[in-house]
Amino acid sequence: MVMTVPALHTFYVYLTSGCNCACRHCWFVPERQKGAEKEVVLDPEVLRHAIEQALPLGLAAIKWTGGEPTLHPCFRTLLGLQKEYRLDAIVETNAMLIDDGLAALMRDSAVSRVSVSLDGADSDTHDAIRCVDGGFKKTLVGIRSLVNAGFQPELILTLQQSNQRQLPEFFALAMDLGAGAVKLNVLQPVLRAETLSSQGDGLSISEILEVAQKVSDTWSQQFTIPVQFGVPHAFRPLSRIISGDDEGVCNIMHVLGILPSGASARCGVGQHVAELSLGAVMSVDLNDVWQDHQVLKRLRDGLPRNLQGICSDCLMQDNCLGSCVAANYQLSGDLLAAYWFCQQAADQGLFPATRRRS
Repeated sequence: MVMTVPALHTFYVYLTSGCNCACRHCWFVPERQKGAEKEVVLDPEVLRHAIEQALPLGLAAIKWTGGEPTLHPCFRTLLGLQKEYRLDAIVETNAMLIDDGLAALMRDSAVSRVSVSLDGADSDTHDAIRCVDGGFKKTLVGIRSLVNAGFQPELILTLQQSNQRQLPEFFALAMDLGAGAVKLNVLQPVLRAETLSSQGDGLSISEILEVAQKVSDTWSQQFTIPVQFGVPHAFRPLSRIISGDDEGVCNIMHVLGILPSGASARCGVGQHVAELSLGAVMSVDLNDVWQDHQVLKRLRDGLPRNLQGICSDCLMQDNCLGSCVAANYQLSGDLLAAYWFCQQAADQGLFPATRRRS
């Protein structure tokens, strides 16, 4: 059977290996924190070359991320590049460097959405998680600048023991700031967060499911701001999935990462996992990479039917495609491994029987 190659819809552009935070839960480790003298930043001409190669493949959008994308010395110029090629754009940022001027430029450059990391309802909690004194105050200033420019930023919180009890206060703060939505991320137990999880700072499967229940049954009625919670599809209310009001799916079949080094990759994890880096953009034809690279072909051939473990028995596998392939690979060395959360839930008797094939 001939496998149809999907359109390459979105670049995830990792602009720099640098960050002005050192978040305890992050999969990303800035170069300076590994002893390097300077950070790696993406050459704008490399990105232009990648865009021009990808447009015939269907490229329509860019997600600017990092590291911290606003640290890139040419970030303002790159916003113009995105506008030049009429690409939809999302910015993921900690907002600490965003002021009224940059927020206005992002608006005028046709950025459609901004996601801001905020990991607590107060400075003590947020700054301790992000390991930056004064970070909370700087992030709030950035959020207010974004709101003043007309954005309704999505606020992203990664659930940990230290912030889970603050969720009602966090939702109230988000509404007060003028945010458009809240996204709750499950801590992925890889790289830095592997240590965090082993120390008991992450939530257990049962604790995460308890939070999900509260979001669905209580907080969604108490607070008018939309809350997206990143639990796998097997644990989400069926009504939410059927209605189409169900975000948070990794669009893995239509995404390619562009790393600070100028290489393309499965996603940002290619910075740490060499097997998922797909070659330098300036020396390898992007069409050949997208059509024929073995990593991408294995995913297209294997997802979702060849997923392993509990995912092979899950009725929702067509919806979630194994959730986070990058995390699965880092934890197991196999792109088609079961998602760790679902496998642990199954092993603990917490996987919903109604979402199993057998």
